[in-house]
Amino acid sequence: MAEVVNVESLSPHLQRITVAGEALHTLPAGEEGGYVKVILPDPGCDELELDLGRTPRPTMRSYTIQAFDPETTELVLDFVVNRHQGPATNWAKTAKPGDKVGIAGPGPKKLDIWDAPRYVLLGDLTSLNAVAAYSQRISPLASIDAVIIVPHEEDKVALEVSANTRLHWVLENQENVLVETVRGFRESLTTDTVVFMGLEAREIRPLRNLFQDEIGVPRHQMFAVGYWKRGVDADRFGMEKQANPL
Repeated sequence: MAEVVNVESLSPHLQRITVAGEALHTLPAGEEGGYVKVILPDPGCDELELDLGRTPRPTMRSYTIQAFDPETTELVLDFVVNRHQGPATNWAKTAKPGDKVGIAGPGPKKLDIWDAPRYVLLGDLTSLNAVAAYSQRISPLASIDAVIIVPHEEDKVALEVSANTRLHWVLENQENVLVETVRGFRESLTTDTVVFMGLEAREIRPLRNLFQDEIGVPRHQMFAVGYWKRGVDADRFGMEKQANPL
């Protein structure tokens, strides 16, 4: 079990929550970009139930590790808020120091090739921390373009990417903006480019077609993760992904 120790509003749609606790001493260092499962209290209940065998199961959601300090056990996670309703976003909007959550993990990073010469990292508010962490883990000799799509100008938050990363912020209200942004630097992309996509599920197919059909990037060099799906709650989307992986 962990306890909220700090809550910070980063933007209209992003809430940073820091938790800490003795139970986090077993969390390994250096897992930024990986994820943990956050176990939330039942709505309207102050007590946290960690029995995963009960029916119904406690609400669990996956969140990317932004930072972890093994000395203080402080674990930093960012929650998207004010975009939809759901148990995790509703909890994050009202979270305060002293609130309890369960933490399980960490789970693996979604990208596992670190020494290619060329990378494109595509993300949104849900995958900001994965993009930042991956950019810092990739070889400093690589050339990296990171494209982040956000709903509002104020969501262009400070992001610690590597010195060899060119960061492109784009807004959701522009049609086909991710594909068109990639086409803007397409001439620099080759078949040895490695691609990470951590996006709304429906954004992935046109990008995959661009990389495969127009640039010739092999499928095994593309790491595509639908972090969420518009109009579908997280539990149902999780079942959809199991039945039909991207």
